Amino acid sequence: MAGIPIRISRAAQDQAMKVSIIVRTYNRGYIIGEAIESALRQTYGNFEIIVVDDGSSDGTAEAVERFRSDKIRYIRHDQNRGVSAAGNTGIKVAKGDIIAHLDSDDLWKPEMLASLIDVLQRHHQIGAVFCDVEVDRGKSVSSITSSMRAFPKLLASHAHPDSDVFVFSSREMYLCLLEEVPIKPTAVLIRRTVLDEFRGYDESWCSGEDWELYLRISKHYGFGYVDRKLAVMRVLEDSTLSKFQEADKFSLLQLAVSEKKGLRRDRAALEAANRAIARHCKDLGSTYLHSGRRMKSISTYARGFAETGHVPLIMRAGVALMPLSLTAGLKKVLLCSDRSLAFFRKENASRR
Repeated sequence: MAGIPIRISRAAQDQAMKVSIIVRTYNRGYIIGEAIESALRQTYGNFEIIVVDDGSSDGTAEAVERFRSDKIRYIRHDQNRGVSAAGNTGIKVAKGDIIAHLDSDDLWKPEMLASLIDVLQRHHQIGAVFCDVEVDRGKSVSSITSSMRAFPKLLASHAHPDSDVFVFSSREMYLCLLEEVPIKPTAVLIRRTVLDEFRGYDESWCSGEDWELYLRISKHYGFGYVDRKLAVMRVLEDSTLSKFQEADKFSLLQLAVSEKKGLRRDRAALEAANRAIARHCKDLGSTYLHSGRRMKSISTYARGFAETGHVPLIMRAGVALMPLSLTAGLKKVLLCSDRSLAFFRKENASRR
C-alpha cells in the first residue's frame, strides 16, 4: 500500500544491493552529525557511508569520528576542490552497487533507502530513482515538486490512484530535465554501472553539477520516482546553493543554450529548451538589475529574446532602462503578459 515504509529483513539485505552513501562536506562540523544520524537510522541496512571532507578547517573530522561506526569511512582532500570533485572522490572509492549523495546539511527519513531501492529492484530498465523533497527554509516548508512547472504535468500524465511509484522513459525524463530540475542530489539513487558509464560529475561545475549529470543520463536511461517527501533539504546561508546561486543560474543557462544547439528538428525538445532559457534569462536579468548591473541585465534579457522569441523578455529589457523606483508598478504588467502569452500558446496548441 502506498505510503507504508518498506522494511527488508536483514537476511534479505545480505543478498540485496549495497548502497554507498556519499556525504560531501566543507566546514560543516556543526551540522554534519545530524545528516549522518539520519543515514544510520535507515530501515534498509546494507549500506556504507563515505564522508568526503573537501578541505575543511573546522571540527568536521572530530564530528565524524564521534560516531565510531564501522559503516563510516572518512576521506579528506588536502585543499578545497569543489562539490563535483568531492562527489567523484566518493564514487571512486565506493563499494556499493548503488550510489547516493546525502548533502551534509540535509536529512533522510528512515524509509528513504528502502523505498527507493525497492523501485530499482523491480524496474531493471531504469538507471536512477528519486523522490520528492521537503524544503526547509527555516520559517517556511515546501516541496520540490510543488515548485516545479513541467514535472507536475508529467506526473499527471502517469497518474494512478493506488500507487505513489512512477516510471518515466528516457525521452520523458530528458524533455522534463531540459526545462527544469525536479531531482535534488540528496534524494536520488543512481546505479553504479550508470555512473561509471558517464564518468561521474563534470568537475568544471562549482554548482548545478547535478543537472548536467542527470541530463546526460536521461539521454539513455529512464528514471523512477516515488511521490513522497522522503528527504529534507535545509537551505542555509553556507550551502552551495546559497553561495553560488548566481553562478548556478548562469551555468544552467549556458547548458540549456548548448543543449539546444544539438536538437535541430526535435520540436518538443526545442520548446522545452526555449522555456528553460527564457526562465533563466528572466531570473538572471532580475538578479543583475537589483544588484546595480543594469546593462548586464538588459543584455541578458535581450539575449533571451534573441534565443527564444519570448516577448516578455524584451519588455523586461525596456523596463530595466527605467529607474528602479519606477519598475515596481510594472511587475504586475510583466506577470500578466507572461500569463497571457502562456494562455495563448496553450489555446493555439489545442487547435492544432
